Amino acid sequence: MIEIAVSVICYDNENEVLEFANKLSRQKDSEKIMLLVTCNKCKNVEQLRENLSKIKIFSQVFDAKQNLGYLPGCLYGFKSYSGEYKWSVISNTDIDFVSDEFFAKFLNKHYDSQIACIGPDITLRATGKHQNPFAASRPSNALMKLRKVVYSNYGLYRLYGWLSKIKNKIINHETQITNKYVYGVHGSVIILKKECVDKFIDDDIQIFMYGEELYIAEKLRESQLLSYYDTNLKIIHNENQVTGKIASPKKQEWSSQSINFLVDRYWK
Repeated sequence: MIEIAVSVICYDNENEVLEFANKLSRQKDSEKIMLLVTCNKCKNVEQLRENLSKIKIFSQVFDAKQNLGYLPGCLYGFKSYSGEYKWSVISNTDIDFVSDEFFAKFLNKHYDSQIACIGPDITLRATGKHQNPFAASRPSNALMKLRKVVYSNYGLYRLYGWLSKIKNKIINHETQITNKYVYGVHGSVIILKKECVDKFIDDDIQIFMYGEELYIAEKLRESQLLSYYDTNLKIIHNENQVTGKIASPKKQEWSSQSINFLVDRYWK
């Protein structure tokens, strides 16, 4: 019986997707996992489907016939899959599971009924930085409106990013790593109850790439559901072959699109 559906994007990175499928196949309880692959850009969809069929993990491949972006693409995978499952995982493919019992541990957990989103402990391989929690508390109206202005201009966007990096280097401090409720979890691996994803699918989401963490946090907040940072579930993030191919002006354009949508809807 499938209990977890893992949705990922293929964007000209077929080999990475296949390696990710192999990692899933080595997981304890892998027979309870369904891998859903949305092809935003693939050289040969049928070849990818055939190659995946040789790996010991249940999988389905969906051809979007266009680049849907990250969150919409992953939701397309869930929408296209007709099978039953309990938990949804939105995931990058450039990750490693620290333990082959990642999903077995997760399935053995008994979370509070109000917890609808779980963020694992995600460590950047290059720096050792922990990417969760993405946000411990909700950003203020003033901060979100500042970001809206900054992201609208490429020069300001670059300057803001540079200053943020400098600030992080100077502070060089991370909060103690403990299990806790948080406002939002990092988008590289997000575990959600299926019923939440079902609601996202029907929504008009004006996010192509970047900002999915804030969108999910706000949707859960609307439903009075909670996000939980679980440090017992560990991921290494190799960041990132796909986003590394994207030019900075595109990142600024997509970030601006996302922040405009989010501020107009949730931070008026």
